[in-house]
Amino acid sequence: MSLVLESGNKVVHKTHGVGEIQGTEVLQLGGQSQDYYILKILATGLKVRFPMQASSAIVRSLVDELQIAEILEIIASPAKSYSMVWNRRKKEFNEKINSGSIFDIAEVYRDLHNKDDGKELSFGEKEMLEKAKLRLVSEIAAARSVPEQEVEQMIGS
Repeated sequence: MSLVLESGNKVVHKTHGVGEIQGTEVLQLGGQSQDYYILKILATGLKVRFPMQASSAIVRSLVDELQIAEILEIIASPAKSYSMVWNRRKKEFNEKINSGSIFDIAEVYRDLHNKDDGKELSFGEKEMLEKAKLRLVSEIAAARSVPEQEVEQMIGS
């Protein structure tokens, strides 16, 4: 799937999630003109600008059906057990979510959603679970052009 960056196209920003290309603009930086894309993040309405030359490092295409099947397999697999303290796990989970990899995000969702150590999720864990869920649901819903509620039911949230 090739990455098309034209107005109206949806892409995934590495750290902000699904957005829609709003257009382009030229900005002057240090006396130099540089071309930028304008991306509106769908979940928050935030507008992000990024240089055209760096676009492949900042955004990627939405997932396709094969990738969605792989995500569902990850979610259905047994949760990884962690022996490290929450601060370390939180750092690792944040790195996975901010990596932009939908598969890493699916692992975070699985590991928190299916956590089975007899304890209820802490506030921080619940917050991280919600963050991962939002990224998964918004991307799959955008890729399939379906309501987010349909994806939530599909992933079992």
